[in-house]
Amino acid sequence: MPFSRHLFFRLIFPGLSAALLVAGMSAWASAEAAATFTPHRAVYGLSLEKSRGNGSISRAQGKLEFEWADICTGWTVSQRTLVQLVSNEGQVIDFGWTLNAMEAKDGTYYRFFIRRLNAGGAAENQRGEARLTAPGQGGTATYSEPTAQEVKLPKGTLFPTAHSLLLLDAAETGEFPLWRQVFDGSGEEGGLYGISAAFAGALPAGEPGQLKSPLLRDQKSWRLHLAYFGADESVSVPEHEQIFRIYANGVVDEMLLDYGDFILRADLQTLEGLPAPQC
Repeated sequence: MPFSRHLFFRLIFPGLSAALLVAGMSAWASAEAAATFTPHRAVYGLSLEKSRGNGSISRAQGKLEFEWADICTGWTVSQRTLVQLVSNEGQVIDFGWTLNAMEAKDGTYYRFFIRRLNAGGAAENQRGEARLTAPGQGGTATYSEPTAQEVKLPKGTLFPTAHSLLLLDAAETGEFPLWRQVFDGSGEEGGLYGISAAFAGALPAGEPGQLKSPLLRDQKSWRLHLAYFGADESVSVPEHEQIFRIYANGVVDEMLLDYGDFILRADLQTLEGLPAPQC
């Protein structure tokens, strides 16, 4: 069953890694981005959309719970995901992960804790923080788990929420294609990925979605295509790709998650707003 479990972390961070998620301003600093988002909690159901090649995956199911909150000086993201894959031979693999992260609104600080649950119940933790010397500049990520290490972040690195806001601004202005390096702390190669974003279509306000919700009513939206590339610049094929619908308030819907041998579908099942902070 050829897949890399750490890739599934990016079901929402579009990268959103949403996850998820320019405009003639600084292309680097989230503090200068025009886009805003609505703090919210969402639950997605996961299923198998398509199996390719030898069709090694016959069935998939799971759930993704996602929360994006405003804490005045920054944003917090919480994510809990459980996935079950079944092969044509009947082999069942259960795995999942949780994420808790905080990102400063000026785009210069990011703190994360990721727990990956592998088949058999074994857990792997990744914990650390990252700092940029200034918006748009480079910096350093420091891991305390699983082992102490430092990762250099090149000039122009973005953290996940800053990248999501950048995508929203680009959707408003049509400034695609868009390429950025994003650090999220996950994976096995230092947590830094190149993300190529392309525009896949605009939808008017009021266009029906998967879920009827007051948070989505009268919100315009766009379909975007993201391709994730690893640290090895000699590899021109993305590790995985995402197509999704993102609303102007940051809510993600209608996700297709392409891992090469198979595609997962993430359907929005429940959505609720979170209270705004008293800053």
